[in-house]
Amino acid sequence: MRNIPVEVLLSWPTPNYTNPKTRGNALLAVNLGFIVLVVTTVFLRLYTRIFIKRWFGIDDFLILLALIFTVALTTVVILANLRLGWDRHIYDIPLTSLAANLKIAMVAKCLFVSAATFTRLSILTFYYRLVTESAIKVFRWLVHISVAFNIAMLVSFILVGVFQCIPVSNYWMFAAPKGSCMDEGKATLCIGIINCVADFTCTILPIPLVARLQMPRRQRIAVIVLFGLGFIVTIAGAVRTWYIYMSLILEYDQTWYAYPLWIAAAVEIDLGVICASAPMLRPLLSRLPPVVSSLLSSRFKKSSGGGTYGTSLADNLESANQDNNTASHGSKSAVDPNQNLVPPPRAGNGRSYREPDVELKSWNQNTNADNYRASSSRSDEAFCRAISPIPPPPDVRTQHDRVSLYSDDSPILSDSWRV
Repeated sequence: MRNIPVEVLLSWPTPNYTNPKTRGNALLAVNLGFIVLVVTTVFLRLYTRIFIKRWFGIDDFLILLALIFTVALTTVVILANLRLGWDRHIYDIPLTSLAANLKIAMVAKCLFVSAATFTRLSILTFYYRLVTESAIKVFRWLVHISVAFNIAMLVSFILVGVFQCIPVSNYWMFAAPKGSCMDEGKATLCIGIINCVADFTCTILPIPLVARLQMPRRQRIAVIVLFGLGFIVTIAGAVRTWYIYMSLILEYDQTWYAYPLWIAAAVEIDLGVICASAPMLRPLLSRLPPVVSSLLSSRFKKSSGGGTYGTSLADNLESANQDNNTASHGSKSAVDPNQNLVPPPRAGNGRSYREPDVELKSWNQNTNADNYRASSSRSDEAFCRAISPIPPPPDVRTQHDRVSLYSDDSPILSDSWRV
């Protein structure tokens, strides 16, 4: 426990254990409100990935770990606020509960570090999906370095939080022997600054990669909004770091000045989890009733722009990145106007398709109504709908010198089907 000078103790008023002055209910409101949003968002993300996309990745596992630590942190902070007096002056807290306060504070710090680190690792794992075999290697190595840095942070920060006193019990002992504990204020302030740098780095890391992608305006706006939320997370981390300085270095009334710290920590952690999960929800939005989905997402690509149908932001960025890489290598979409292509049958109800990443020039109907060929500039779907009741083909995806047909979840034709 931090040693408080005698002159500071004498300057404090008489303790009020029955009706003390408190900070109010802002901490409870922020923590409860955000944790409901976080749990809902992660649940919808997992539902989308498991039941709609039918795929569960490492980033989903990491965000699930982040959710567990986030819920644990919220529970600890709320219980400490209600039962241990984290919402009042330190001199209004009975001496008998100071040890419990410090134990809970140590646990809360470790939970915060774990939740923040697993959230960043989930985002960084998502970044791996933005690059392909032919993508720029610098970005991939930057992600490698960031992952290693975050893992090192997780291990070192937890070790510092637990073993900042030797023995560990000296941390919650009043008037612990001098030299048995490191300076908690300086150590925690350094951890806060490094954590802010890690948040900022995680936010700006993909900006150069996304800036070079060919995306529609609406999709670009969505990416900008997500980056904006990432900067809000960084700002919340800076506010939290400032109150670390206030409560552990500048002032001795730790619980009173640390109250805004835990509010900023809730905003930082919970918004981080929401930012990591939001890009995965668009396949779910595409399956909402038309009235709702028309308000929440764009289902069809405009002829003048771009966009996707029933796909997540991750898929859009991957497709755009893949198309840019293909263009940079000089490869073309090998759509042979002299080669016939039979469109596959429509899939069952409930399946959504991406719109074509490359536009088939048109579909001309042969006399036997069995074969079609690409020859004009109109889109495949609009032209097929105009000339024939036969449903248009699903997603036509370009990858180097071939075009493969894929549904939203899995290949409906083998890779041997080529145009």
